Amino acid sequence: MTVLWIVLALFLIGALLFLLPPLLAPGPAAVNSGGANLAVHRDHLREVEQDLAAGLLSPETLEQARAETRARVIEDAVPATAAAPALAQPARTTALVLAVLVPLGSMLAYLVLGSPQLATPPQMPPPQAAQANNGPEQIQQRIAALNERLKAEPTNAEGWLTLGRLYTALSRFGDATAAFRRANELTPGNATLLADLADLSAMTQGKRLAGEPARYIQLALDADPRHPKALALAGSVSFEVRDFAAARGYWERLLAVLPPQSEMVRSVQTNIAEATRLAAGAPEPAAPVPAAPVAAAGKASVSGRVTLSPELVARLPPGATLFVFARAAQGPRMPLAILRRPADGKPFDFSLDDSMAMQPQLKISGFPEVVIGARISVSGNAMPQPGDLIGQSAPVKPGSAGVQVRIDAIQPAAAGS
Repeated sequence: MTVLWIVLALFLIGALLFLLPPLLAPGPAAVNSGGANLAVHRDHLREVEQDLAAGLLSPETLEQARAETRARVIEDAVPATAAAPALAQPARTTALVLAVLVPLGSMLAYLVLGSPQLATPPQMPPPQAAQANNGPEQIQQRIAALNERLKAEPTNAEGWLTLGRLYTALSRFGDATAAFRRANELTPGNATLLADLADLSAMTQGKRLAGEPARYIQLALDADPRHPKALALAGSVSFEVRDFAAARGYWERLLAVLPPQSEMVRSVQTNIAEATRLAAGAPEPAAPVPAAPVAAAGKASVSGRVTLSPELVARLPPGATLFVFARAAQGPRMPLAILRRPADGKPFDFSLDDSMAMQPQLKISGFPEVVIGARISVSGNAMPQPGDLIGQSAPVKPGSAGVQVRIDAIQPAAAGS
């Protein structure tokens, strides 16, 4: 706002500098008019004398012309000196009036006809208000409006994708899968869409990738053999059916397409090492046989609370997804258990146990210590993306309760991206 008024003031000063100097300067015409008239009278007398010499005029006529010229010189001299002060005063008055009216009139015209409010930056709503605008009720309203629109525009592929993401934000994975299927019918061969569809389809069948998810993964690889998410999921499919050599092959291909500085590189390398070990015939990690069902349930679970750092609340995007997962403190980087829910920025109490295992042979109870991680995904994808909000706990033992996970960092972009 201050810059705007400075610019307007400079324009007004420039206008006044253009208008006022001519009005305040002394008029040269009033000062020099007497001298100019005298020169004219002299020329007239010279012409009369030349006519006398040529015999065109008599001496009496010459004297008469001289008398008339003297009278005119006296008449011209008196107004020239008296008129200058009379003319200067109105000019100064006009200058004073313009100096006041031009700035005042310009400001009044701008305030009445202009838009001063546009010069003031809009105030950002507080984080709480932003969260309120993207709560479950607001998402439901957007879903209802989008469904009505898609009735009139059933071939709007982007609309179906948006609808699927909104359903995902509410953990309505069945509805989200149906919306993504419709988008895939309208835009076949999109590797990213197919990989996301496989991910959602797995969520509807207990996070298992066999069957329909595996078919979508293969279609994604047919469309783009170097697609990172499709390669990662394909490795998980093979690992799930204990084809460890095939899993290692997919993850090696994934490693080849990842940027060297990507955070995923270490995780993929760990998975490759684990698949290599198991492909060589090493024994798979097995959960201990519980003495009693109740004791087993308590020992194989980890519970606690996830909180979002106040510094990152303003960066919470609408429709984001919160992933909470457990992984081995020492061992494969693949999650041992995972849950997914809409991210609203509020503290979330979680509980992870063996029933949420991503792979039957990889469970919380099979490792002496686990790390609990939390990630708020901007895109809703299961794989980490730059800009996601992340945090993790210290290593804890299975059966721990009251584990605190604070989301206080941002997933960096890969080097060179």
